[in-house]
Amino acid sequence: MHDDDRLRKVEIRRFRGLAQLELDGLGAFNLLLGANDVGKTSVLEAIFLLAGSANLELPVRLQNWRNFLVQDFDALGLLFHGLDLDTPIALTAHSDGNVKRRTLRISASSAATAVGIEAQQVGADNGNARRTSSPARSGDQSSSTVAAGARILRYDATVEPRQGDPTSFSATIEVRGGDPRVASSGKPTAEPTIPARYVGSRAAYDGGTIAEVTVAKKADRLIRFLRVINPRIQGLAAHGNVVYLDVGLKRMIPLNMFGGGMMRAAMMLAPCILGNERILLIDELENGLHHSAVLPLLQALLTLAREQRVQVFATTHSLGPLESLRQALNDEPFSAFRHTTNCYALQRDQDGLVRPYRYDYAQFEHCIAHGIEIR
Repeated sequence: MHDDDRLRKVEIRRFRGLAQLELDGLGAFNLLLGANDVGKTSVLEAIFLLAGSANLELPVRLQNWRNFLVQDFDALGLLFHGLDLDTPIALTAHSDGNVKRRTLRISASSAATAVGIEAQQVGADNGNARRTSSPARSGDQSSSTVAAGARILRYDATVEPRQGDPTSFSATIEVRGGDPRVASSGKPTAEPTIPARYVGSRAAYDGGTIAEVTVAKKADRLIRFLRVINPRIQGLAAHGNVVYLDVGLKRMIPLNMFGGGMMRAAMMLAPCILGNERILLIDELENGLHHSAVLPLLQALLTLAREQRVQVFATTHSLGPLESLRQALNDEPFSAFRHTTNCYALQRDQDGLVRPYRYDYAQFEHCIAHGIEIR
């Protein structure tokens, strides 16, 4: 990703627990701090939705990742702030590159009569934002028949290039017989998605992506990063979607036998090493890791952000990752990232609104050095 193509501002309106929130001045590495239930994960989800504007299955996946099976529309209604289905969700991302603005509007419309558009079942559950179904062109009607008085999720996305006309996409999502289905028609005139990867705090094992690293002959890079976390690692191999690590025993051990921390680290790093992703979203960065492993993981992420032009968004509850980030940026190899690294402390005010407080490197370094609480 060229620096101008990075997201520089994100606006979130009426999404989950966020009535309105703006994150401005986004850099290459962005760390979100805050207490539980302040909306950190929701920010990552909003960015993921914007990145995958043409993937109409993402709202369902978001609920699945929170261990909530979508069996009726009420499950999708939980996306709306205050459960207000009459007020649409509005998400906007700005950048200085070829695409200046992306907007996504999600509304709960009354069910309409079918117009001959075939509904497609929502596909596989993974952390990739790429489109796996065909959204409708602007102006196409897209709906399916459901019970009278029921609701369907209306999904409208617009991509505005710096030059030329905007491209719009529309479709609907309904839940029929416990199965979420996307009703859409036509194909987009341009591909609006940003390749993005979401690594949740309880992310499902994705051996296929890690296995691709071996096929691309880049396993040595992944091993080098993982070895910092576990010095016993000597090699890596893949058989189908199962990844094995060599730790000096008579046979290799499956990666998912090493615990959640090692598995999540591999899932964060592998897509970046492959160069497939331009946005990496990490919920609870330190989850499953010993505190001593957080610094090398951050160093690896900063290295890949520099080499592969990946824009990183991560969340944390504690000061440990922030202190490790400060330590990493104080080391000469990563000092150039100081001006593109930001921390955003999310705090809920007395009226219940979540407000972001942005700290650049100099500000959060000063706070840490003087024991000033910024969470």
